[in-house]
Amino acid sequence: MEEELTIHQGQLETTLKELQSLKNMQKDAIAAYKDITSLLDSLEQGTKVLIPRELISRKLNPGLYKGPIQYMMWREMQSSLSPGLSPLTLDPKTAHPNLMLSKNQTSVWHDDIKQVMPDDPERFDSSVAVLGSKGFTSGKWYWEVDVSKKTKWTVGVVRESIIRKGSCPLTPEQGFWLLRLRNQTDLKALDLPSCSLKLTNNLNKVGIYLDYEGGQVSFYNAKTMTHIYTFSSTFMEKLYPYFCPCLNDGGENKEPLHILHPQ
Repeated sequence: MEEELTIHQGQLETTLKELQSLKNMQKDAIAAYKDITSLLDSLEQGTKVLIPRELISRKLNPGLYKGPIQYMMWREMQSSLSPGLSPLTLDPKTAHPNLMLSKNQTSVWHDDIKQVMPDDPERFDSSVAVLGSKGFTSGKWYWEVDVSKKTKWTVGVVRESIIRKGSCPLTPEQGFWLLRLRNQTDLKALDLPSCSLKLTNNLNKVGIYLDYEGGQVSFYNAKTMTHIYTFSSTFMEKLYPYFCPCLNDGGENKEPLHILHPQ
């Protein structure tokens, strides 16, 4: 398109120069009229070409983005974006015995009654957590977690080889890239050292973006797509989504964490 416009612009400039030349020469009126007629025809063709056109085809592939698009039209464009909203589910084999999972394995909450569960190697026995059923070894992935009405929670991404028996520091060095809320307003990125963050809006839905090759785990307010925090690292093994609804606290924190799926 640019080359075509450049060519016709040059043709128009040449035509205008010829018109100016005719004016200066003051030739015979009839002869001049004949020459100008052909030139005007050329000008008319040139202006038709330069009429504004739609420069962006609706059929163009939107391409891959470094991170989720940062504006409110995200919701209406989800089906065209890559990565889109990943329909994740929870892995019951990893769930702490005090955790209850919904039938469709998209919601998890803490129960005061500890269930009798097989002590599988992949099951958490200290952290009240559960992993996603899908792990990632490449690509870009985005998912959202409903955290509304909860007073505390922890979500993020972990390495497959994390310690699941007993306790350990929840830091990137140990394979944890997590965002944590306590006391409704105490928001922290569990980096080393941990980073306190300011809640500027109601954080009802958390968006989590993983760029495996790019070495990034980013967190967003999924309602406004406001960036919260980004971890940078080098990933060498399979990564899993991590969900911790935290203790029930006598009903104060009874609401589940819920993985949102595309509408």
